Amino acid sequence: MTARWADMVLEDEAVGFEPVGDTVGVIQTEGVQSWTVVRRFLTEKLIKIEYMRQVMALVWQPVRGVQVSELQPNLFLFVFFHESDMHHVLQEGPWSFENHTLICRQVQDGVLPGDVVLDAVDMWVQVHDLPLGYTSDEVLEQVGNFLGSFVRCDDRFAGTPWRSFYRVRVAIPVARPIKRRMRLVKRDKQCCWVTFKYERLHTFCFFCGFLGHSHKFCLRARESGLPLDQYPYGADLRAGGGRGTRAVGDPWLVPLGGSPRAADSPAVSASENCGGRGAPQQSSKQIEERGIVAVSKRCLEGSGPGSRRSGSGNGDVTMTEVSKNLHMAGTGSQSRPSS
Repeated sequence: MTARWADMVLEDEAVGFEPVGDTVGVIQTEGVQSWTVVRRFLTEKLIKIEYMRQVMALVWQPVRGVQVSELQPNLFLFVFFHESDMHHVLQEGPWSFENHTLICRQVQDGVLPGDVVLDAVDMWVQVHDLPLGYTSDEVLEQVGNFLGSFVRCDDRFAGTPWRSFYRVRVAIPVARPIKRRMRLVKRDKQCCWVTFKYERLHTFCFFCGFLGHSHKFCLRARESGLPLDQYPYGADLRAGGGRGTRAVGDPWLVPLGGSPRAADSPAVSASENCGGRGAPQQSSKQIEERGIVAVSKRCLEGSGPGSRRSGSGNGDVTMTEVSKNLHMAGTGSQSRPSS
């Protein structure tokens, strides 16, 4: 009976109500103008709000603070009190907590937070191997729409005739796999492959390519029976990842169980000649003192929990003595395009 009469509208209920006043339609918190963002994490795990709110506040450091509340399981409301804080969070992401990607959208005036669609995450995508003549903003916009929904281009190096890769901001849909590459058909009907790398790419499946879960917990990956090295996706989709340790000290390293290098070995001779450039030699005492100064400088620059890393402009936080929740939060390092 209740369901039968639910859609019935009484005559007095059909009369529209239109509030008046200067504050109508303006989001305010305790009389102070605010900007509201609703967000969820790409995970089925339970997010502990007390840990999460502390971590995200530390990473963002909003100039006028932020309020965090939970609307329902895995749906959170963030209220900012300065517009620049909201723009920083929306434009500098994606962010993560314990490596779980955070999807966020601004709540517009007159919209219920629960009605905001959270089906895409904005991130920077590097477009590699674009041939000359196909690097204009018009082409990049079409590439962004191929990946998802184009947001904007990176205009930091506008006017450069060619770069090793180009960056586009794209709203990546979470309901379909990310794309590894694109078959580009040129004007002469010849084809070439354009590859993609994703900046701040958090947990995703190496088998099915979906964001938000790992291949370790993917049913399709388990049923395939394939080894990990034969999965279609890999860590090389992360921009700047997989670089490994640079072998800059190999000429001076002695393997475990090995014998010291001979005095006339090529490595020692090269080091003494400083690469054949005739640079002045330095005594072992000078090298030792310089090493002590360098270590001391690094300690001073990175001392204390939560201190910012020297030379990093993307909001990374050094988590030396903070919990693993802090260590897993925030964002990874970005690779900047080379001209």
